[in-house]
Amino acid sequence: MKKRMAWLPRPLAWLVLGVTLAAIVVLLVVAMGRAPAVSAGAGPAPEGDLVTYQRIIEKMRAGEGYYGAAHEVLVADGYGTRSVFNWRTPAWPMLLAALPAGWGQRMLAGLALCGMLMTYRMMRLDGGVLAAVVAVLAVGASLGGILSPSSVVFSEVAAGTLILLSVAAYGNGWRVIGLLAALAALFLRELAAPYVVVCIVLALRERRWGEMRIWAAGLVAYAAYFLWHWWMVSQQLGSMDRAYGEGWLQFGGLGFVLATMGFNGLWSLAPDWVPAVLLPLGVLGLWAWPRGTLALATVVAFVGIFAAVGKPFNGYWGALYTPVLMLGLGWGIVAVLQTLVSSKASPP
Repeated sequence: MKKRMAWLPRPLAWLVLGVTLAAIVVLLVVAMGRAPAVSAGAGPAPEGDLVTYQRIIEKMRAGEGYYGAAHEVLVADGYGTRSVFNWRTPAWPMLLAALPAGWGQRMLAGLALCGMLMTYRMMRLDGGVLAAVVAVLAVGASLGGILSPSSVVFSEVAAGTLILLSVAAYGNGWRVIGLLAALAALFLRELAAPYVVVCIVLALRERRWGEMRIWAAGLVAYAAYFLWHWWMVSQQLGSMDRAYGEGWLQFGGLGFVLATMGFNGLWSLAPDWVPAVLLPLGVLGLWAWPRGTLALATVVAFVGIFAAVGKPFNGYWGALYTPVLMLGLGWGIVAVLQTLVSSKASPP
């Protein structure tokens, strides 16, 4: 398959690499100058979101319902509970509470393995062995956070795994699987909505009307699910509930984007400057990948939204898009090598 970098005259190919390098330099400056990131589990209460939802799940395993357990713990930990958007939708906590201890982690590991195998097949067909191997290793490291039992509590990790699986399914031509995985991600975490919107826009652009009928049915089901969630939350509210003094629109800019990039599985163990390199290189690769439109639009959508939306302790939201971004590393390396060794670009 023709690589996009091969379509460009050599000066333009070098210009693309120059813009990528400039973006890396800018992000490195931001990374070096920003305050230390708030830990992934940090939240309004000292114990943070991670421990808060672990306690909720423990109460559910002891026999309490989700909304009663969530209300008790969220109020005790100082969360602003008056807005429905400060309550997680119940699907993921209910599933974790219903499964024996450790089974949620095993299930996510199985989904991650499927996503990696599908990634290899997709990349091998498009870009050859080098792009496929690098992409699988990069994605595997991004999903490697699943090896930590505590990370499974984050619904963002589960939704991000499903989004990666969905992108890989679409890339292999398995559209129904991709669509269902995207809907599952949305039901687990409403923050998966930007990815769903991208999928729908591309389906409309390509006039895939059969797919759009399935999307319509799925969105109607999700609307009913979220309305039920809103009603259940409203039944819990009382005099002890409060609202946050500030909203989610924080305009954290590149600093917060880098914080979300830092929540990236095993890549999170790397030095703080590494996300500043991975983000531009991954975007370059997704652009260079001829069939990377879905993945590229997904990353751009999340990065653009997170530049404006999200509080400092929400860096773990990055788990929604970082596995998809890591798909671009294989193609990014191919694009750089191709530009360095090519003597003349051929026309499309």
